[in-house]
Parts: sequence; C-alpha cells; structure tokens
Amino acid sequence: MADKKIKIDPTEFALAVVSGSNLNAADDVRASKDGLKRYLSAYLLIEEFNQLESGQFSLLKKSDLTLLVKALEGIKFD
Repeated sequence: MADKKIKIDPTEFALAVVSGSNLNAADDVRASKDGLKRYLSAYLLIEEFNQLESGQFSLLKKSDLTLLVKALEGIKFD
C-alpha cells in the first residue's frame, strides 16, 4: 500500500457526513447552521488529509501510518 496514493473526494465525504448526521435543532436555521458546520469541517479535514497524503505518505513507514491514524482519531471539532 505504500506505493498507492489515497485520495478522498472532499465533496462526497462531506455529503456523506452530513447525510449521516442527526441534525435535530429547535428550528430549521439552527439545524442548517449545524449541517453547514459539519459539512465544512468534514470537507476541510479531507482537503488537509489529501494534502498530507500527496506530500508525505510515500515517505512514511507502516508504523508511522498507524500513529497518524491514531492522531486523526483524536481530532475534535467542538
């Protein structure tokens, strides 16, 4: 897998995140704002991931990749 680049489509990913989200709010405006926040957070996260992948993943060892995945799991967007 070290020689195979991963590229995730940010639009598809962000749409999947929002469509899988429970956007219950007191009103439609609040629910829309929550949805937009999730969409943008997901989109920007994947853009950052794709940039890291294109520039650095080819240099990583499997153990480094495991550490990166653990670091990504710890990201919170609250």
